[in-house]
Amino acid sequence: MPDSAAVRSLILPAFFGDALALGPHWIYDADEIARLYPNGVSSYDVPRSSYHPGKQAGDFTHYGDQTLVLLESITKRGKLDPAGWKEDWMVFWDSNPNSYRDGATRRTLENFSAGLGIPSDSHDLGGASRIAALFALDFEDDDAALLAAADQTQLTHGDPLVTGAAEFFMIATRRVQEGLYFPEAFQEAAELSSASPDLALAFEASDWETDRLKELGLGCSVEGAALITIALALKFERSPTEALMENARLGGDSAARGILLGLLLGARHGISVFPEDWVSGLRAAAPIEALLVQMA
Repeated sequence: MPDSAAVRSLILPAFFGDALALGPHWIYDADEIARLYPNGVSSYDVPRSSYHPGKQAGDFTHYGDQTLVLLESITKRGKLDPAGWKEDWMVFWDSNPNSYRDGATRRTLENFSAGLGIPSDSHDLGGASRIAALFALDFEDDDAALLAAADQTQLTHGDPLVTGAAEFFMIATRRVQEGLYFPEAFQEAAELSSASPDLALAFEASDWETDRLKELGLGCSVEGAALITIALALKFERSPTEALMENARLGGDSAARGILLGLLLGARHGISVFPEDWVSGLRAAAPIEALLVQMA
């Protein structure tokens, strides 16, 4: 297993990205977000939309919850076991009937209940975002890492573009861990993933004003969401806290973007650059820390 301190520096920022997005998650009205957060989104907040009932400041969205379930599954088994991951994922939903179920979750559960054993056809980036938990494992090589990224994603998302995005962010993060800056890491990731985002457009968009990134699409679809994530990473490579704050302020499906953005920034900078109250304010911080110690 990799060093627990190194894993902590990767995985906790991914959870920061999700928890910071909880307040304005799936709000698409820029004026509404500006009214709710006149000074920007700099701290955890309760959900301001109707999609996450019962959640408190410092909780995760359903994306972060599933990422934590994957981390627990890996810790319990010492590896990514696709059958075990499926079992643990289903137990989570059985045990949390009031948690928000997006389309991918609902359709996958319906398929499993019908005995089909196939994922949804969802094209949401959220399925790829869970790869953050896979960095608790020490992969032998890129091929093993790519296989794990695909296996975890395809539990719920059958669209090959989502698998391609998971592979892209897996390799990009690995390359950043090895010392590459984001532009070079993204180029190498594009070469190795089965389906790559439009890097030329993402690089162009990284020079836009942040609010203009909305033109790429603030929804869940992997095409726009992956591009915004990459553009934000490039734009704010040296300003990791600002990157996650700006992502949350943009609204839309900010949580899926936030997990992957936090993962990349954690690989680039470690955890010490982020506000301490982002660590202490995570309501699942203690369980996550315990899991990481257990895996060491």
